[in-house]
Amino acid sequence: MTRRHFVRVSRAVAPITTAVAIALSLAPNVSAAPLFVGDYSTGNFSQWPTVQARGYNDSASDYVPTYSARVVQDPDKGQVARYEVRPGDVPPFGGGERSEVQGGTVSGGVEGQTRWYRFSTRFDPSYPANHADLGWAVTNQWHAYAGGSPPVSWTTSMKNGYWSLTIEKQSAPDEYLGQLSIFDTPLDVGQWHDVMMAIHWSSSDDRGWVRLWLNGVQQTLANGDDTYFVRTLIPGTTEVYYKEGVYREPTSSTDIVYHTGFRAAGSALSL
Repeated sequence: MTRRHFVRVSRAVAPITTAVAIALSLAPNVSAAPLFVGDYSTGNFSQWPTVQARGYNDSASDYVPTYSARVVQDPDKGQVARYEVRPGDVPPFGGGERSEVQGGTVSGGVEGQTRWYRFSTRFDPSYPANHADLGWAVTNQWHAYAGGSPPVSWTTSMKNGYWSLTIEKQSAPDEYLGQLSIFDTPLDVGQWHDVMMAIHWSSSDDRGWVRLWLNGVQQTLANGDDTYFVRTLIPGTTEVYYKEGVYREPTSSTDIVYHTGFRAAGSALSL
């Protein structure tokens, strides 16, 4: 996957005091099991279809843990995945340096669907604070099967020292219109970021939208509203799948990121 870089729009944000309980009360009164759970509670990667890491691109159930990806115990979250990328860490198919898990369509979404997601991410204290200078880096992404950059992702390369909810607008796969951050928050290395998102999947700027809760508080996005209307799919594609870990441009740093708790659901009540 080739990532392109474009001038970024304003990313000023201001937290609002709406509690996540309000989101739950406004959500459809539907309570069911999540569509997908990848929270590492099994102590391994078997909940996920695929692991992609140094020298490996195959079944997550068959993956033998190495420094690249392993499940560890966290005092706050229990079982969490630790992902590490060193210079030259590429899977057999090449591309950028990475250590990631990959879900299927059930972990992502399809044109016309509204999907809810919950996950937690923590940056190791050693994580570089200057990734905007080092090169692009992605920690969470919803990726099209057709290739191209992910239309929706969390990155650490839009602004030094910040984790950014990033939109990559494309007119077709690999046909880039511009990259923008719709929310930035400090990396706060060593601290957990607890995220809940609602995304309406659409290739239309008028119908696609994103909402975000961080650490239980609904956030105001870069447009000054709690809902950001933008294409969330690439035109010519109809679905995305979810990935988390570390994926980056080749660079000299060692990047360590922890993930846990991922769930995808049809409503907030089902998370």
